[in-house]
Amino acid sequence: MDEWIEHPQILKNIKFTLSLLSSVINETVPLQPDFQPDWNFIHSFTKKHNVDNTVFYAIEQLNNKPEPQLYKNWKNNRNKCVHRNMIQRQEFSAICSAFEQNDIDFMPVKGFDVSSLYPIEAARYMSDLDILIRQDRDKAGDILLEMGYTIKKHDIDYDMPFTKPPFMVVELHNNLFPMHSPYRSYFDEVFLRCTNTGHQYSLNVEDFYIYEIVHLFKHHSDGGTGIRSMMDFYLINNTVLPKADTEKIRNELDNLGLLDFSNLIGFIADKWFRRNDFDSFSEDETFILSSGTYGTATHSVMQNVSNSTKSQYVKNRLFPPKNNMLEYFPKLRKRPYLLPFYYIYRLIRGLFCRNQKVINEYKIIKANKKPRS
Repeated sequence: MDEWIEHPQILKNIKFTLSLLSSVINETVPLQPDFQPDWNFIHSFTKKHNVDNTVFYAIEQLNNKPEPQLYKNWKNNRNKCVHRNMIQRQEFSAICSAFEQNDIDFMPVKGFDVSSLYPIEAARYMSDLDILIRQDRDKAGDILLEMGYTIKKHDIDYDMPFTKPPFMVVELHNNLFPMHSPYRSYFDEVFLRCTNTGHQYSLNVEDFYIYEIVHLFKHHSDGGTGIRSMMDFYLINNTVLPKADTEKIRNELDNLGLLDFSNLIGFIADKWFRRNDFDSFSEDETFILSSGTYGTATHSVMQNVSNSTKSQYVKNRLFPPKNNMLEYFPKLRKRPYLLPFYYIYRLIRGLFCRNQKVINEYKIIKANKKPRS
């Protein structure tokens, strides 16, 4: 979004949006704008970051509101998010009871725990429920099927997605990260470090913080991550970190090579939501603001290209490392000699089933845009 530099009005609206979001998560009265906000832009911008429902809690306190139809639509969406959150909580409670009755050890992760840190839980949009299963994941999946869920087709073995109308998505994990992740081993025995009530487990505060940093880095280093993640970490740093052994966290993050990244994210989150400092944005801040919730295809390609040459990137996309292939195609674990055939199958599937994605990726590479340093 380098064009912001040439469009001060856009930048002005983004700064105003951040101030509104800050007022929501800090439970303060939002500042009235001293200009006419571009509400259509703000709506579109916040929607890309999945914080449109969050910002509405501040907008409804303003004197200068969006035009009536947009305001009505915005309010309806916020109310739908409240309803969605309520249904997700009820459904999760039912899943917990079913797992308890069937002696399945489990742990909710990702957005479920983070949303409870917000002043209003529904202000933090939660797209799905992620649950780590200690063992018997197939049994846990059968329970979800009995509860009316349908299993979705999926490529990666470490998470098993289920859906249920009208909007429930539950992902059952057998590990917090895929096999090819360099961070997987740290969480292999995570249940041994957890606290539990019955069969429901919770990460200790140190592991919770480290997991959130690793998870954020995974998105940030691929396609990017956006404003919602910065809000999450502002609240995590202010509510979770004071209860933790910060020296242990620093040492573990240093061992994982993520200490500098953690410091950067903490600095940006504090700059935006505690100091409300929007005078200027660094390259890192601009990257976050232009990424949307989980990044963009362009960011993803260029981030990966910047870590190698174009030819190396293309080679890795056509022929991923063996560990990645074992994750994408679990049957290969018993028949590794079929690896060459699965490479061919993957290429054919990409050309005929995902051809538009392949074409778009090719166009991004061909455009030869300057990668982010």
